[in-house]
Amino acid sequence: MFPLQSVGDDVAGLIAEGRLYPLFQPIMDVRAGRLLGHEALIRGPAGHRLERPVALFAEAGKQGLLSELDLACRQAALHRYHELNISNSLFINVNPNVLLDKRHPRGCTRRLAEALNISPERIVIELSEQHAVQDTDALKKALRYYRQLGFRIAIDDLGAGYSGLKLWSEIAPDFIKIDRHFIHQINQDPVKREFVQSIAALARSMNSAVIAEGIETRAELEQLKELGIHYCQGFWLGRPEPTPITSVPAFVPTGEGFVPHRPQDTVESLARTIPAMDVSEHLESAFERLLADNQLYSIPVLAQGMPVGMLHRSRVMELYSTPFGRALNANKPVTRAMDTQPVIVDRHTPLERVSHLITDDDTVIARQHFIITHNGHYHGLGSVRGLLRTITEQRLLHARYANPLTQLPGNVPIYREIDEALRQQRNFYVAYFDLNHFKPYNDVYGYAQGDKVLQWVARLLLQIIGGAGQFLGHVGGDDFVAVFDAHCDWRQLCSEVIYRFDEEITGFYKAEDRLRRGMVAPSRNGELQRYSLLGIAIGVVHPDPARCHSHDDVALLASAAKHAAKCNEQSGFCFSPERAPHLQTPLQPPLTELPDQ
Repeated sequence: MFPLQSVGDDVAGLIAEGRLYPLFQPIMDVRAGRLLGHEALIRGPAGHRLERPVALFAEAGKQGLLSELDLACRQAALHRYHELNISNSLFINVNPNVLLDKRHPRGCTRRLAEALNISPERIVIELSEQHAVQDTDALKKALRYYRQLGFRIAIDDLGAGYSGLKLWSEIAPDFIKIDRHFIHQINQDPVKREFVQSIAALARSMNSAVIAEGIETRAELEQLKELGIHYCQGFWLGRPEPTPITSVPAFVPTGEGFVPHRPQDTVESLARTIPAMDVSEHLESAFERLLADNQLYSIPVLAQGMPVGMLHRSRVMELYSTPFGRALNANKPVTRAMDTQPVIVDRHTPLERVSHLITDDDTVIARQHFIITHNGHYHGLGSVRGLLRTITEQRLLHARYANPLTQLPGNVPIYREIDEALRQQRNFYVAYFDLNHFKPYNDVYGYAQGDKVLQWVARLLLQIIGGAGQFLGHVGGDDFVAVFDAHCDWRQLCSEVIYRFDEEITGFYKAEDRLRRGMVAPSRNGELQRYSLLGIAIGVVHPDPARCHSHDDVALLASAAKHAAKCNEQSGFCFSPERAPHLQTPLQPPLTELPDQ
């Protein structure tokens, strides 16, 4: 650090007195539902004229203190990163021209990382494209030095500044961060979509990962996912905070928003323990392992127990097959041949979700394995072939036991789902759905029209309940069952079902029946009777795994709750606070009836 003569209220004073502090904004992998890392954003003291970075760096530029400020920012970020014991990557902003300053001290970041026991592989140097690079050759030399130490490189604000694709092509960064201008309302702008899609395609060909900045709405995020952009950052996902978040929030639409499924339905069932390599090891060690085992096709690469890449047999053998290949590569780090964008998923991730991750990305399908983690650390490897085989077997099993009319899981899968929840002693709710006046509707409109109603109800429930990641099954006839995990808002989901049902059911009636809000049909004794429009009754129960021993016990509770809900001819739901069946006496459900929605 340069000696600073002035101690006071200016830039030099803030640096000398250690009054700069970092905020951390999360960068998420929304495909895998995990945190990729945090970007460190430096601030001056709260309320100070130099609190905001624009004013702070502008003042430093005027005073010729950019190098001093740059080092102080790195120091503040790394110290706080160490204090908070953050395990994922740290993105640090650097003015590229600071690296070219001959007065700028060399090796400070490496020495500080070593002193704090932070692996260089966890640090990403962000170069902002908003600064004109005065000497590209010198910058490439400086970045080669950083890379040799293990640091990774990112270009920030792509598309917003001076060097653009030229800088990208010459320094081959690990990450490209697309400027927020191209992300703002991308869901409404076809030109921006074309730009981002082109950048994503180019990045894949250059082995750079793309990060979208400035995401402020769910619609923007959904559009980016459709374009294949999975590394995301922005206020909607998380604002810069003094204490960084440690997991992806539940509102972000990823697989982590769901409660872990049964082990046989998750990638946990595919995990194989393949010994990993550390990023500090040489390619020669990997080559020797591959020679010794001709069935070994993939080797995970870790930094402090956390996956950062994958070695593929074909790539390593390709390097060694060239003239002097062994001599040129033997002492190179494994990062030279490492795939930096392997599919990484938590062990609780559902098989179907992993299947979508792999089949939706043309660059992934050719790979043979993916990495499985537990609490962010390496757990094992999963085989793509094994995944697809298991998915196929599950779909065949589903077809065997599915309801023939709606293709929803039938009785056997429903029983299995509830029994497994009881066995695991999970906290869950069961909802029983039934239609009011369905028999007279069939009598008047015919069974073919009745089947159309049931198929529509199945689609409606699948959109709302299945779309929230919850289990849905079709018992038969007009009876459906949902199993809700305790973390979802089942009341809101049931309310939405009732609202949508009542809004759309009139489309299945003739004009005269719609006008009189009902129909006339023979009752059980043969007399004509007026019936209201179809309604949906929902009975919800909260089984106690300690007292309910099987799906039969839960069915007693759910059936009682459903009958109580049907007491009102209109749509509505009832929740039973009872958590165990009355096995010795006739069911007299002490139900708390909730207002019709």
